[in-house]
Amino acid sequence: MSLLFYQIGIKILSTSLKTIAFLGHEKAKKSVLGKKYWLKDLSKFNSQKKTIWIHAASHGEAIMAIPLMKEILAHENTQIIMSFFSPSGYENFTYQEKNFTKIYLPFDSKKNSKKIIKFINPKILIFVKYDLWLNLISECNKKNIPTLVFSSKFRVNQWYFKFFGKSAQNILKTINCILTIDQLSKEILKANGFKNVKYSGDTRYDQVNNDIPSLKLIKKYPCVILGSSWKDEEIIAYQNIREINNISWIIAPHEIDSIKILKIKELFGKDSVLFSEIELEKPVPRILIIDKIGVLAGLYHYSDIAFIGGGFSGKLHNILEAASKGNFVLFGPKIKNYPEANLMLKEKVSQIIQDSRSFKKIILELIRSPKELKEKQDKAIELVKKNRGATKIVWKEIEKLI
Repeated sequence: MSLLFYQIGIKILSTSLKTIAFLGHEKAKKSVLGKKYWLKDLSKFNSQKKTIWIHAASHGEAIMAIPLMKEILAHENTQIIMSFFSPSGYENFTYQEKNFTKIYLPFDSKKNSKKIIKFINPKILIFVKYDLWLNLISECNKKNIPTLVFSSKFRVNQWYFKFFGKSAQNILKTINCILTIDQLSKEILKANGFKNVKYSGDTRYDQVNNDIPSLKLIKKYPCVILGSSWKDEEIIAYQNIREINNISWIIAPHEIDSIKILKIKELFGKDSVLFSEIELEKPVPRILIIDKIGVLAGLYHYSDIAFIGGGFSGKLHNILEAASKGNFVLFGPKIKNYPEANLMLKEKVSQIIQDSRSFKKIILELIRSPKELKEKQDKAIELVKKNRGATKIVWKEIEKLI
């Protein structure tokens, strides 16, 4: 894909999103309006402060940046502008700090990239993981503004490495520093002539913690939690819940709007109770449905096995949070882009679930062998601790550039 085709692709993306918004799609409407009026979010922008610009595609990538953001904001007279491409990322990332501002990223046209870079004038532009916009990178290069991407993941078959991606690849080679989430990504880049690449690891290992939550639950039985679950995980759990006794179940869906919660309540039936309805001083019901934002991380302290959502669609949610709190982790099979999942499989602190039958089998095996389960839980905690330190590496490289 030459840069001409890239510009055409951006135009098609913009037109398509605007068309969907016009037809009434709510998320598309929010995205189009946010991208059009991105300046209004910068009403409190202070041009006298050192500005670090971080771009995240969505909520998951923003979470990966939290340890780094804390490091940056510890320095005096510094502010962070975080841009999002997706409305879900913009709306759900609720990080609060007086020197932090979030905005929508306008479409990556040449005109938009010039305008936003001129206004923000950052000391550095940092990309999280993979959402790399070529016009932004090119404009920063022209303005001598350093660029960096961390926790990046590259694959051999990405279009950058095809014959038609040569122009884009040349722009990526102008990024001052590419820090990869795994060694394989580093090797792929090196094989393609990149000299601006280093391995850093995954900052999410630094983000999770073992702080005891203020939330207090009383449970009578071992607990299985569905964390950030989608329909696939919920159906599999439903098909087994009646056949596995003496277990508490917590269903924490990815989305908790009223319609979604109603559907889950109907699925799991009269034995299920909403979190908003329980009395915390009493033991939790056999099936607890979470209808509140912001409590999932704390709930992992009370669960023993976590079945994490997104593994059947290739969009696996955060499994490190569950592992760091001593859960044996289960997920669907589509995990090739998630090195942390493959590491956990290698260390035998997680397992892939293919279907309802395999789910029932592993749950029963774990619950019937409490000593073995405890050993796996302890090993999961140690695995997370062992892999911390990526944030320090990333910050060290940023300091060199600013």
